Amino acid sequence: MHATKIFFVLGLILAVAYAGIPGGKSPLEGDKLKEATALLTSSLAKLATGDGPNYQVVKVKSATTQVVAGSLKEFVVELSNGTDHKDCTVKIWEQPWLTENATNLKIKCGDEGEIEKSW
Repeated sequence: MHATKIFFVLGLILAVAYAGIPGGKSPLEGDKLKEATALLTSSLAKLATGDGPNYQVVKVKSATTQVVAGSLKEFVVELSNGTDHKDCTVKIWEQPWLTENATNLKIKCGDEGEIEKSW
């Protein structure tokens, strides 16, 4: 009986290590990182069409994705507004089944206030 419990626990640990924790953050790499970076670029462009700042991606330092009532992508990036470069955290939460405010964008750069926009 004790051996069965140990076998079960080891199997569970291996399954979680292989598949990741459900609902946990997973790093983005390769094609998934390219797709997420394209989403980031288009989201920043959409922000600039309104009254938001006009940021361009200089460098993506890290990116993760998480399943949370939709998809939450979090980026640590270097952004440029044309003259200044800033280290920022950008979060894009997508809920494609919603007809309004299906995408929420949050940008936090250092000690500056957070920018938030939904569409």
